[in-house]
Amino acid sequence: MIKKIFFLFLSFVVFVVLIFFGFLYLNNQPISSNNSPKVFVIKSGDGIKQISQKLEDSNLIKNKYVFLFYSYKLSLNQKIQAGNFKLSQNLTTKEIVIKLSKGGSTDYWLKIIDGTRVEELDVNADFLVKAKNLEGYLFPDSYLIPQYFTTDQILSTIKNNFDQKFAKAKIDAINIKMTNKEIVIFASIIEREARTLKSKQEIAGILLNRLNIGMALQVDASVQYARDSKKKPVEYWKPLNYTDLSIVSPFNTYKNRGLPPSPICNPGYDSLYAAFHPIDSDYIYYITGNDNKMHYATTLDEHNSNVAKYLR
Repeated sequence: MIKKIFFLFLSFVVFVVLIFFGFLYLNNQPISSNNSPKVFVIKSGDGIKQISQKLEDSNLIKNKYVFLFYSYKLSLNQKIQAGNFKLSQNLTTKEIVIKLSKGGSTDYWLKIIDGTRVEELDVNADFLVKAKNLEGYLFPDSYLIPQYFTTDQILSTIKNNFDQKFAKAKIDAINIKMTNKEIVIFASIIEREARTLKSKQEIAGILLNRLNIGMALQVDASVQYARDSKKKPVEYWKPLNYTDLSIVSPFNTYKNRGLPPSPICNPGYDSLYAAFHPIDSDYIYYITGNDNKMHYATTLDEHNSNVAKYLR
C-alpha cells in the first residue's frame, strides 16, 4: 500500500515537473520569426517586474513569469539597467534576458514643453546657438535622440514634426489672412495666454478683434519675453511689474500695435489649431481670474468690473 502511494506521489511529481518544463519551453519560444528590431526603453527606476510586464505588453515575450524565471535563474535580475534596446520578436525570452543584461544604447530623450522659449531648454551650447532663430518652430514633444545625431540632425527631426503638426492644425481653416510666419507668432502668444483648447480659441478671436480695430494687443507674455531677453532672469515668465510696461522693445505690445516681430515661445498643437480656428465673439477684453477661469468683456467698464471682482 505504501509503495503504491509512493508511486502515485512520484508520478504526480513527475507530471508536475513535465508540465512546468513544457510550460517553460513553450513560453520561452520567440513570438514569431519577425526579425525587425523594435526600440524597447527601460527607464531609470523600472523594476524587474515592471520590465517583464512592459515586454509582454510590447508583444516581445509570451509570458512575463518566464522572463522573471530566467532573470533569476541566470542571476541577471540585478544586471538589467536603464537604456534603449533593439529587440525583435524572433528572440527567445532567455535571449532577451541576456541581451538586456548587457546594457542598452546611450540614446536620450529631449523633451520640449509647450510654451517654453529656447533658452529654457536643457540642451548643449551648440544646440542653443543654432536653435536661437528657430523660436516658435521647436515643436513641443518628447524626442528619442540617437547618440550619434548631430545638432543639425536633431533640429531636422524637430522641424519635420513641426511641419506635420502645422499642416494638421491648418486643415479646414477658413478666412485666415495671416501668413504662416504670422500664424506661428500668433500661436506663441496664445500659448502663453490660455490653457485649454477652447479658451485658446476664444482668446484667438479676441486678439483678432483687437487687431481688426487697430488696438494694441496688450499681452503681458510678450512684455515678459522682452524683459527676459534684455537680462537673463533666474526664472522666466514671472509676472510683470508696472515699470516693465515701459520697456522699449518691438515685443512690448502695450506700446506697439500689431504682432511682435517673431514668436515669443514654442507653441503646442492646440495653440496652432486655435490660431487657425479662432472662435468669433464681440469680446475685446479677457482675464484669467483667481478662480482659474477666463472672464470676458466687451467694454472697458465691464473689464474693470471683472478685474475688481476676480483679481482683487
